[in-house]
Amino acid sequence: MKVLVAGATGYIGAAVVERLIERGHEVAAFVRPAAGGARRVPAAAEERHGDLADALTLQAAITPDIDAIVHAGQLTGEQGTDLATIAALAGSGKRVVYVSGVWVLGETDGADEDSPANPIPLVAYRHEVERLILDGGGSVVRPGVVHGRGAGIPALLRGQAAQRGTGVYVSAGGEAPTWTFVHVDDLAELIVTAVEKGVATVYHAVSEEAVPVAAVAEAAARSAGVKEAAEPWPLEEAAELLGEGFAHALSISQRVGAARTRQALGWSPVRPGILADLTRGSYAE
Repeated sequence: MKVLVAGATGYIGAAVVERLIERGHEVAAFVRPAAGGARRVPAAAEERHGDLADALTLQAAITPDIDAIVHAGQLTGEQGTDLATIAALAGSGKRVVYVSGVWVLGETDGADEDSPANPIPLVAYRHEVERLILDGGGSVVRPGVVHGRGAGIPALLRGQAAQRGTGVYVSAGGEAPTWTFVHVDDLAELIVTAVEKGVATVYHAVSEEAVPVAAVAEAAARSAGVKEAAEPWPLEEAAELLGEGFAHALSISQRVGAARTRQALGWSPVRPGILADLTRGSYAE
């Protein structure tokens, strides 16, 4: 298949491009043009230029030779703009896989693919985006907190540990939360499988359903070579650095399953879990 990938230069999108090519697909990367005409995704067969904030440029990139589309890019944060872009995808007549996230479920102690959306403020209208995709016959993939390749939110926690001399986790008071995780390469495999045989439904990319964030903070501290402990980082203080919406997202607790996804797509994540990745894997010095 020829697959148009939006967000091809990003953390998730880059891994998806690699996996698509490994499985014999042809990739057209939808990217902003680089200065001087340089290619931004050399591994892709071609690049098509545009902006996810401009639905018209996206529509122009969806030519008859495109078989499927992966949207792995960030939303702009402007609801009208984002819904217009997603509507262009959903109405394209192509197979579409949209990469969402488990934060659309809100704080939960046992959600699955059929649980109702209850989005936190940071992703306030993400459920509307998902509904457009599903109504158009596309697939929605909701990853947990993504780790691997030394990047993502765990890199933020490691950096804070290095700066503070101990591990920290964002806390709104009370017990430390639990998070759900997936390795970026396991996630990429799931997304490509959804491109190949997915249907109009929600898939959960979750390899670890509920990991205590205090343990993650301790592992981040060990990775950074500082005191192996975890201390609460007050929500108000974290918001000053990270912004209120992101800080709140890091403070919520989730337990999210993916049993239906594993069965339907034959997905079996095999990469290291978050604690091993921090202490012995891609984040370790």
